[in-house]
Amino acid sequence: MSEPLPRGRPRSEQSRRATLEATRELLHTVGYDRLTIEAIASAAGVSRQTVYRWWRAKSAIVAEAVLDGVIILPGADAAGGSIPGILNAMGASLGSAENAGLIRALAAAAADDPAASHALYERMTGPTHAALARSIAEGVARGALRADIDAEVAADALIGAVLYRVLTRQDSPPGYGDDLAATVLGAPPA
Repeated sequence: MSEPLPRGRPRSEQSRRATLEATRELLHTVGYDRLTIEAIASAAGVSRQTVYRWWRAKSAIVAEAVLDGVIILPGADAAGGSIPGILNAMGASLGSAENAGLIRALAAAAADDPAASHALYERMTGPTHAALARSIAEGVARGALRADIDAEVAADALIGAVLYRVLTRQDSPPGYGDDLAATVLGAPPA
């Protein structure tokens, strides 16, 4: 998603696609921490210089592969369910060995590139945030949660806590979503 660097020849769509697909395959075989630009270039059949001309870092390649649908990140189903249920599903999905490195890569890409950050938020984090904020607001309206809870701020805190555990390589123990919701929201939400 990052803007291509303004030097060299224009991108070959075939080489770009090969690079994104090679990145996907290498992520599955070696993981993000051991993923290198050199390995991506070799697997894609392009030069290292070609990769560096088009992307600033391996995280940018991963972000583009996710945004283009080459890499599918299984997400937590935020469409319904209880607040703790959404958080437990999110923690299990994002914290899995396969997805945790990918989440760290996407966080790095979002930190480096405002356009990638916006696109990743719109596609991934935004829908989960909206579902949580909506569930919290409904809980407040029903009287199940404190009336002074700001649903947007609470959703930020809840998602931030789950992402913090993924980014710092901490497993979420069973029931973490229940405990987190109870702590942040002041009562076990239904």
